[in-house]
Amino acid sequence: MGLLPAYIDKIEELSISEQDTPDQVYAFLSVFPSFELFKQLRTLYFHFNGEAIDWPIVERALNSLSQTTIDTLSIKAMNTDNRSSLGNVIINLFGLKSLKRFSFRSKIDSINWSDLTKISSNIEHLTISGIHFRFQDLQYISKCAPHLKYLDVDLINIMYPYHDEAEMNPKKSLILMSTLRTLVLYFQRDSSITMNMLTEYFNCMPVLNRLEIKAHTELLDGNVWKMLLETSLPLLTHFTLRTTTFRVEEVDLHHVLASFQSSYWISKKNFNIIITKHEYSDFNGFGIDKMKYNVRYEFDWPVIQCWIAPDRTENESKRQISNV
Repeated sequence: MGLLPAYIDKIEELSISEQDTPDQVYAFLSVFPSFELFKQLRTLYFHFNGEAIDWPIVERALNSLSQTTIDTLSIKAMNTDNRSSLGNVIINLFGLKSLKRFSFRSKIDSINWSDLTKISSNIEHLTISGIHFRFQDLQYISKCAPHLKYLDVDLINIMYPYHDEAEMNPKKSLILMSTLRTLVLYFQRDSSITMNMLTEYFNCMPVLNRLEIKAHTELLDGNVWKMLLETSLPLLTHFTLRTTTFRVEEVDLHHVLASFQSSYWISKKNFNIIITKHEYSDFNGFGIDKMKYNVRYEFDWPVIQCWIAPDRTENESKRQISNV
């Protein structure tokens, strides 16, 4: 830390994290309260525990990024449930003109994503994980970030978990996402999102070529997916549909896998469904000793069994891998 002042005008990348190094963020910000001091800063990894540092110190540091020309930003914020103003800070970060790659992982339920409609963003690569984000909030991302090429988002309804998004989904004109090439969507296991709702958005992604879905039971019909991909995503070259035995009963596995065993799926070399069985892990991915984990719940737990379809060998209708 003592050597930093001598090189402060040359530093292009900073990694400040409390993973394995408690109190590092506080120690750093005590000496350098503003990132504006780092004139050449382009990349920042900022992973903090909200219980280990006064929020005004963090808020000041994040707000100071508006005075930099940063292009890559990763924020992982733990224990921030009561930091309502964090949502406003995050929304403002979307407006940084130099920012191209942004990853935000936390567990908060107070972000008003509709505020993005007031912002024009240059972000091209975006990851949002663990935060209250409804399916209908995708429209705000598409309007705010017209240059988006990569989007990875967890669709998590924390505030109103029992509301049916299929009924709440507003009938609005969706914005064309003309540059989006890669999309990764995580759905809660009890999600009410339907294939028809997905189709509306896919029709606005004309150049999408990579798609990964972490799906609930409503999205596991191979025949319906075939029709959707052929009509809405003709340029798709890579497709992965993932689910777990927490979401589909093992007695139904054969039926699900069989629907992906047609000649269409076999001919698509990079189109697959993967069903995994996991060892249960009794933690939610947060805490100072767990900062290396994100919040994808069962998909991150240790895999003990795996089924893949279609099987492209001659003799089996499915492939099973045990004791992965």
